[in-house]
Amino acid sequence: MEEQSPSRTGRAGAFTAGAIVAAAATSSRLGIANPLLVLAGAGAWVAWRRGELRGRPFARSLVLPLALFAIASLVSAAFSLDPVESFDKTPRLAVLLLVPLAAALIDDDWWRRLVAALAVATTVLTVWGLLQYVRGSNDLYHRIQGPLAHYMLFAGCVLLGSTLAISELLLNPRRRVWLLLPPAVLGPAALLLSYTRNAWVGLGAALLLLAAVGHRRLLLVYPVLALALWFVLPRSVLDRVVSIFDLRQEANYDRVCMAISGVQMIRDHPVTGVGLDMVSRLYPLYRRDDAPRWSVPHLHNNIVQIAAERGLPALAAYLWLVGAFFTVTWRGLARLSGRRRAAVAAALASVLAISVAGLFEYNFWFANLQYTTLVLMGAGVGIVERSAA
Repeated sequence: MEEQSPSRTGRAGAFTAGAIVAAAATSSRLGIANPLLVLAGAGAWVAWRRGELRGRPFARSLVLPLALFAIASLVSAAFSLDPVESFDKTPRLAVLLLVPLAAALIDDDWWRRLVAALAVATTVLTVWGLLQYVRGSNDLYHRIQGPLAHYMLFAGCVLLGSTLAISELLLNPRRRVWLLLPPAVLGPAALLLSYTRNAWVGLGAALLLLAAVGHRRLLLVYPVLALALWFVLPRSVLDRVVSIFDLRQEANYDRVCMAISGVQMIRDHPVTGVGLDMVSRLYPLYRRDDAPRWSVPHLHNNIVQIAAERGLPALAAYLWLVGAFFTVTWRGLARLSGRRRAAVAAALASVLAISVAGLFEYNFWFANLQYTTLVLMGAGVGIVERSAA
């Protein structure tokens, strides 16, 4: 059964879809994205009351893990070492609704608009970052961050946008080359020059997935490309690449120490965690004596951070969410073709990239990255469900 677009089924649905796409594209500027999400919530309420969401996909395979994550987070806040502070963070759980809303509203037409919007936003970010590099932000102590507050957030936003552009460029038979080439080319360049290793690993995982999905001959091209880059990239970037495998390197050893401290927090608070936003406050008490830093903002790993902060039930929900998304989209590729297959593969590759990066950097609950990630998760699963209807 052919799914009608939001514009044909109601203005409220179209308005909500537009606000969601705009929020995903402007997530690097939360002062713009957050009001857009408020508007999206209001539009979704009106669309639901008018029956415009009836019969649409809603990412049913992801709803239960999302609900469990929200419940586990609320329980964690209730048993937090500082419940007032933790409950202050719970309204952010509402952004999880982006997944079913994106599944319901991001159809084929809105997917093309989402890709175009993210391509433009990523191009702006990469040009901004590359200009910063030329003007002196070109070493480990002065790193490009674009308009964002931190270079890790910059790298995460560029990782999502450039992976999406590369995926569409390789797999979509009706791709907009002129729009996708800038983020597909400049994005990886900005990532390399940002010295952000977790983003490098995430992009590498996504490129391997794209080769497996549609262009296996790329597996022969990648080593040649890597060798060419080896002779072109600045020495400081190459040293950074080599440092990935050196546990004696200070940042690497610091992550090992954080993981050990996080495991101890989990042992002491297995069910509820230490409470939302409590990890940084308690880290000095759990810090190893030989850890390079006295305090940290988080534990630099999605799995350890979620379990330590919100408890093992929340971790189980997170792993269920990610696993269900990968399973549904991967299986969906087998029965899809053309633009829909390219769209699902692009969503899968982008979420894989940010999830792999999240093994080395806590990126799941940072709004700049979370908004886009949740929209891509919902849209990818929604396309699969829409095609099976």
